[in-house]
Amino acid sequence: MGKEGSSLSFNPGTTLGSYLIVEQIGRGGMATVYKAYEEPLTRHVAIKVLPEFFAEDKDYRVRFQVEAVAVAKLRHNNILTVFAYGEEEGVPYIVCEFVDGGTLAERLDGAMPIEDAVQVLVPVASALDYAHSQGVLHRDVKPSNIMLLSDGTPVLTDFGLAKVLGGDTITVTGQVLGTPEYMAPELVSGDGAGPAADRYSLGVVAYQMLTGRVPFQGNTPGATLMAQIHDPLPPARDLNPGLSVDVA
Repeated sequence: MGKEGSSLSFNPGTTLGSYLIVEQIGRGGMATVYKAYEEPLTRHVAIKVLPEFFAEDKDYRVRFQVEAVAVAKLRHNNILTVFAYGEEEGVPYIVCEFVDGGTLAERLDGAMPIEDAVQVLVPVASALDYAHSQGVLHRDVKPSNIMLLSDGTPVLTDFGLAKVLGGDTITVTGQVLGTPEYMAPELVSGDGAGPAADRYSLGVVAYQMLTGRVPFQGNTPGATLMAQIHDPLPPARDLNPGLSVDVA
């Protein structure tokens, strides 16, 4: 184990709790992700570790703990399974299913055939409906949070902004929780999140899959957020004339 700046880092061959670190496989704004091996069950897992300086911030720590509690109870074929929650030297981590595959974002290259898009969108919509039925919002549905298995099965990941319906609102002063290109207008305007916000985000993903671009893209994150509220939706058929009227 070592330090990277002000964050704990774990080198291959070291342990985190009862897990043997294999390699670092990702680093995002809220966490570093490692592939690890769980000896008793002879399986690989993914471990999401909150950076140390975030763990010292109450708001970030609460968000991370809410994610663990909210997502651990979800059981759906198209939602990444969370196995456990733990802490190492006061820094919390989440142990979840290891998915060996790329993301939808990595596979997007222009407009996709509608048949391929449907194979992704329908299962993810089912996963969101299930999560909502369990009182959980995702709040950051986007292509990079949709993994694709080798057989094309989509798996919704990273409920890092998850919020339990009816629970206290979790915010961080001065920060937008979400990705501007995929945020519902009600989130931008501060009116609060509901299941419709997740469905809106999935709708943006669908638009991008069928046209090759997101509907609203400003020069800055702020401009993108304002476009979500004020600009009309560009007709999908203007970008992909091959779409049928029924689809677009």
